[in-house]
Amino acid sequence: MENHQRYRIDSRVSGGPVESWIGLDQTLDRPVTIRVLDPSTEIGKRVQLQARSLTRLEHPALLHVLDTIDLDDRFGVVTELLPEENLEDRLSQQGYFSSQETIAIGIQLGEALATLHRAGFALGGLQTKDVGRRNDGTVVIVEGPPTSDAIGIPARPSDDITALGELLHCLLVGFRPQIDHQGRYELHPAIPAPLGQLIRRSVDQEGRWSDATALVLALRSLQQDFDQVDGGVQATQADYLRAERTWLAPAAIIGVLAGLVIVMGLFATQTQTGSSLVADVREVVRLEPEETIFTDSSQNSSVSVAPVTSRPPSLASQRQIIRIVDFDPAGDDQEEHHEKRELINNGDSSNGWYTERYTTSDFGKLKDGVGLIIELGPPQQIDRLRISSPTIDWSFKIFASQESTGAIQSWGEAIASREEISGTLTVDLGGTPGATLLLWITDLGKELSAGGHRVTISEIKVFGRDLYG
Repeated sequence: MENHQRYRIDSRVSGGPVESWIGLDQTLDRPVTIRVLDPSTEIGKRVQLQARSLTRLEHPALLHVLDTIDLDDRFGVVTELLPEENLEDRLSQQGYFSSQETIAIGIQLGEALATLHRAGFALGGLQTKDVGRRNDGTVVIVEGPPTSDAIGIPARPSDDITALGELLHCLLVGFRPQIDHQGRYELHPAIPAPLGQLIRRSVDQEGRWSDATALVLALRSLQQDFDQVDGGVQATQADYLRAERTWLAPAAIIGVLAGLVIVMGLFATQTQTGSSLVADVREVVRLEPEETIFTDSSQNSSVSVAPVTSRPPSLASQRQIIRIVDFDPAGDDQEEHHEKRELINNGDSSNGWYTERYTTSDFGKLKDGVGLIIELGPPQQIDRLRISSPTIDWSFKIFASQESTGAIQSWGEAIASREEISGTLTVDLGGTPGATLLLWITDLGKELSAGGHRVTISEIKVFGRDLYG
């Protein structure tokens, strides 16, 4: 392409109806991007009109139009140099963005959309590949007005709000929200509840934000809240998503440890009483990576404490799970997908053990619940139980026993319970002594996109300490 008297045109970055070229502003000696198009086409006419109308439109997240030029029979829009990286590139590298990063990006993009809407224009859509990321971490919309044609036709402000909500979901978990058979968006359970509510109001027609400014105000308010409590919230999100992208251990280590675990399991089986329900069930080896547990050991310095002369209690550590057994005492065969137990703790949170599919969340009124028996070997102090599940709004109770028992009544009172939970949850069990836990599912949660109700368990981890005599 021939050079302009002011701008040197070097190399083409992308083609199509609107071509992008890298160039140089020879007057100011600065690199620029030049969008080149044919003004006789429908797209060319729209872009030419938009660019000249929005030359004075400025926002850090909108590519600043520096100039418009004529190139023989073509038209050029000169902007700042396009960033080398976009959000899609960054997402492919790191998997997801933190809550703070996502909120900060949402504020920048929301403000840019509000600026664009006030000028009478809209993008008509927004994806991660349409948003560039500068070296300083700020973002900029690189597709759509005022530098190129709208991403979607017709381009309406309401569509932009929906697109921004979808993009926020994508940044948080790595993909856009799914749509169920009723046309309703399904948000990923790893998303913190306050952010999920904000995204819900962005993507659903009912109750949608009145405009982009209202969405930005909500994001700013949420940003302040997350700055105060983000440690725990972000840890939950990271725990859930890390489980979707990790392997348990190298194959060589698994081979060595599996033999040790089987020997320990056989020893534990010979030294404790087991019920007929689980006696003939094959052991499932669980090989878990070690996890560093942080505890608050601060003391009140104003209180005089005598020196400790006895051995201090050990810190909670991850405990070995000898086996997990499906538990369905009201079922015909007293089994509930026992062949799927091996999918628990396999490092892939997209699958796991799951219940039968029932017509309602209360098991079609056929039974009170189903569960999983978690055998730990010899009795020990159980401090925490961590459960990961993609199911939304399910409920459970936890029971503890010194040995495996075959009827729900014989487990005694529940030591913990949770209702309408989603994602990864850590339950404090307060050092309860026990050799076996029962995770008893009492409600199957939200209806599946394919219809029916069931709970999937992808990960179970137990943390505790040895019992000292």
